[in-house]
Amino acid sequence: MKERVQVEVGDRGMPTGDAGASKMWNRADLPVGLGWTLAAVVALVSSAMLLHESASWSLDYAMVGGRAVNMRAYSCDAHSLGLVFGYAITQINASWFARRVRDVPTWVAFFAVQFVDVLAFYWLMEGTGPVFAVVVVQFLGAASGAMFFVAASQAAATLTPRQFVLSAVAVIGGTTLVVQGLFSVLETNAPLFVSELLHLALVGTALLCTLKALSPSSCLVAAWNEMSYLPIRSQTGTPEEGEGGVDGSASAAAVGRKAEADQATGFLPQGARPARPRRKIPLCVRLFLIVGVYGGVFGFLHVVPLAIPLGVVARVSSFLIGGALALGLFAVTMPAARARDVSRIWTCFYRFVFPVVTVAALLGPLTASTEFLPALVMQACALYYFDALLATACYAVCQAIHAAPFQVFGRAFLIRSVGFLIGNVIGSAVHDVVVLDTAAFSVVGTAVFVLLCLVTFNMNSERYAKTVWGLLPHEDPRGRFDRRRVERCDALAAARGLTEREAQVLRLLAEGRRPKEISETLVVSVATVRSHVHAIYTKANVHSADELAALIREDGRPE
Repeated sequence: MKERVQVEVGDRGMPTGDAGASKMWNRADLPVGLGWTLAAVVALVSSAMLLHESASWSLDYAMVGGRAVNMRAYSCDAHSLGLVFGYAITQINASWFARRVRDVPTWVAFFAVQFVDVLAFYWLMEGTGPVFAVVVVQFLGAASGAMFFVAASQAAATLTPRQFVLSAVAVIGGTTLVVQGLFSVLETNAPLFVSELLHLALVGTALLCTLKALSPSSCLVAAWNEMSYLPIRSQTGTPEEGEGGVDGSASAAAVGRKAEADQATGFLPQGARPARPRRKIPLCVRLFLIVGVYGGVFGFLHVVPLAIPLGVVARVSSFLIGGALALGLFAVTMPAARARDVSRIWTCFYRFVFPVVTVAALLGPLTASTEFLPALVMQACALYYFDALLATACYAVCQAIHAAPFQVFGRAFLIRSVGFLIGNVIGSAVHDVVVLDTAAFSVVGTAVFVLLCLVTFNMNSERYAKTVWGLLPHEDPRGRFDRRRVERCDALAAARGLTEREAQVLRLLAEGRRPKEISETLVVSVATVRSHVHAIYTKANVHSADELAALIREDGRPE
């Protein structure tokens, strides 16, 4: 009979049993269905991006209403507007969206629309339909890709930091290779129907992977079935720095209590109405402004190549080289151990995204002799690195406030897409009225530099990053106890060399979870959980649950 032990750190005890030592990258340690989820995201997001990229490769000026219209600019606007619409749909009625995600027939209908959309796109590209219909098809494709991305982002709730970082690299790298690698080669070396067949195969692959990812035991379904997510609430700014809660904000109740005290002590005349506290803007608006402005800069720079002659090699090389540089920089500057550190993410943001995108804007007039390749490479590098950091920040926020990932990812990328759309529109207008010569490029680079300086260094963001821009709630005694328990578990994990998954199991043990509950939370087998528990006991050099609980209370200090 297996020994039954209890860890008296959380609310309930937990049975454990003997098992072998665990390995950090044991196949059984990965959440069930994670691979299918990532493959579905890469396939469907690539399909949505291909609708836009293929149109940009093929479209040019067309006569509409008796005047020449740059259809490539309209293509960019339609794609950006579709992203905004798709992200907005997921957030306007979150409960409706959550119900639809769990419904398999909804997904079948969703992919039926994708097949029709792709068929219509290639039919229109043959010149057999109205040219503006291509724009509508791209809008639908972009909106579908955004909704699918948000639905799949919910699986982040089941991932360790290392698993999330590798997943982000896999998604960004996979979509770049498919769109800018495989299909760009087909554009120049294969008939259109070959691209159409492979594009349909891509949608079919996404459908099959999605059905696999929606199996009852998968991490995606488990994340959507989780009922303990907390609502997202942001605190507000303050009249005076240093007052109030964790972000220095003073509550309206505190202001009211101060007014009552003033009346009691004679500082405020009896019967006089105290001044109402000023309505403050939520601190997260600062973060949204930063994300939106950077998105706007990327959107503006995205349409600049419309005005310069580019060959296929220069266009494709810029994305492939820029993507490789961005993912390499991301791997070096964002170690998995810091993926939940919002302050670290913000540091990477202003140390790397700001200078790279500024250099990309300033390099324009200096790189005309090389088809602007260095400037475009820097631009692509900044964009991919920005998206990787933004996704990591969303993951860190979800972990910090235990919010539903689809709401955090959806809102963040909605703001980014709104900014990108505004930048697209402004860039298209500039393209129509300004000749982008050396002088114009210099003005654009200077304007980008000044704008990014204003939003990057004048928002006091390094201070607010520590409280996730006001999203961290004020701590009650229970919340303070939970936070300190997590800190003690993390200290023990660091002191005894526990792997990320073992540290995750240790935190759940401290909450009083049982093996079956932990297996359901992490979407792994009960045997895998018991293996991790055995490894924790071995590395911590304890022989009972009481010894482990005592060690956690001692902050994990080694003997």
